[in-house]
Amino acid sequence: MEIWDEIGEKLIDLFNGDVICTDMEGVPKFSTIGLSADLSQAVSVAIKTGVRVGLVHDQKHVLVIPFNFTNFKGCVLLIGYEFSEETLAIFVQNVLEEFAKTTEGYAEESIPPEIINAFKGISKPILCAAISQIGNIQLRGEMAKIGGRFVKHMESGEDFFIFDGKIEKVPEGCKAGISVDPTPEIAYHQSVTALHYGSDPSGLSSYSKLSPVFLIQDVIENKGMKKVLIEKLEKYPELLQTLKIFFENDASPVKTSKVMKIHRNTILNRLNKIREITYLDPKVFKDSVILYLTLIN
Repeated sequence: MEIWDEIGEKLIDLFNGDVICTDMEGVPKFSTIGLSADLSQAVSVAIKTGVRVGLVHDQKHVLVIPFNFTNFKGCVLLIGYEFSEETLAIFVQNVLEEFAKTTEGYAEESIPPEIINAFKGISKPILCAAISQIGNIQLRGEMAKIGGRFVKHMESGEDFFIFDGKIEKVPEGCKAGISVDPTPEIAYHQSVTALHYGSDPSGLSSYSKLSPVFLIQDVIENKGMKKVLIEKLEKYPELLQTLKIFFENDASPVKTSKVMKIHRNTILNRLNKIREITYLDPKVFKDSVILYLTLIN
């Protein structure tokens, strides 16, 4: 029995509803019902962003959960569930992790080399993922007028552009998502996520401006992002130690300074350095939750 069938059969045994498992291209590999257009679109968004998607299909709740293993990756769709999304996501994660133990584990997200190379030599890179109704060639011309350099066109439809320093608007008829993180692996994920989940009326959505609940969920579910954040902090043992003690002491600079027996301003300077490195501010609630969950996981 193939791995897809094993996962599908396991979910059916434990879940009272319909199940579809797809590969990375959104092609069903196991299914108890057909993959309709709305379900296929939800799969596409989940795979691109790495974030689960909820919708209603034929008056039934549907949860689309992307997964990423070394030898295969794709989505699980659960149709007609009666549990909370969070409970169901944990349930599916546990099932998938059981199969992960017999595989080589989770894979890193594949980043196009053109995007990695685009960050070289740019002091303040902003990665922009965009889709447009005006056509790819015209979009590239319009983006060039506002300082965007074309980087890569994806088969899934997105065009990527790199900006140096700022981007304040996008061409009319264009929808875009941006990330200001200087790490290509993180910026790639964040820009695509902002593109598909952002809803700024201007058409330009920043990952950092997405809802706090969504951002926290995204970091929890995206193992690649957490790994990169940890790797950034591990280069600075003093900062990592300070951050851990900061969280152990109610995120209070005063308490942290007393425990570490150093001046409060030194603690604040270290927290500001963490913000510069990770683009997450430990003194801001949303960012501190993300950093805390990254450390404990």
